[in-house]
Amino acid sequence: MAPLLPCDRLSRRLFGFAVLLLALSIVRPGQSPGQEIGRLYATRPPPGYAFVRIVMASDGHVPRIQVDFLDLLMSEATGASSYRAVPGNQPLNLSIDGSAVSKDIVPGAGRYLTLVISKTNSDWTLQSIDEAQSSSDGLKARLRFFNLVPGCTAMLKIADGPTIFEQTSFASVRSRTINPVIAKLEGSCGEGNALLTLPQLRTGDYYSLFLRKGSGRLRLTGQLDEIEAYRER
Repeated sequence: MAPLLPCDRLSRRLFGFAVLLLALSIVRPGQSPGQEIGRLYATRPPPGYAFVRIVMASDGHVPRIQVDFLDLLMSEATGASSYRAVPGNQPLNLSIDGSAVSKDIVPGAGRYLTLVISKTNSDWTLQSIDEAQSSSDGLKARLRFFNLVPGCTAMLKIADGPTIFEQTSFASVRSRTINPVIAKLEGSCGEGNALLTLPQLRTGDYYSLFLRKGSGRLRLTGQLDEIEAYRER
């Protein structure tokens, strides 16, 4: 093979640099290229699996969660986990601080479940919210709004703007597609309210919002919906 001329080497270096700039330009602020690629191309399970995540009903101590006998990472900022793939149509193996709490939960194959956990006295209890099967619009983002405040019918709207979801009952989810824009959102129950600035979403993104009550006040948190990379267990 003939040796590369100086101009050829320069062209290859410039091309490589351009590719790197393009990769960095599509990453959200605060994320590394590796994180973004891992989110988009995480290994998915074979057919027949369900997807389960855990959400805390209120602020406070974040317990140790295990699903299928492996720890599930909970975010202290949002009080929620990512989705984990579990065998569909089989009883879920879920434990909280070492106690089994999910004997009656049987996720259907292909379904997405959000399990809301709360502590009464010394016992952990949970409620299951079935989000059905995932659907996407490649040209828009999708919002999911979860009301985790007992005895409350919640509402979500753009602050000083139109209503997005109304009459959202406790332990339920509302969902809709939106254009990927930055906006300040307001969740409310009765006379209480909480604000959250929606981050810049991209087409095809899913973003969940959780309205909960802790320490006598409402709190609205949100996170991108992500699925853990699947691995044989």
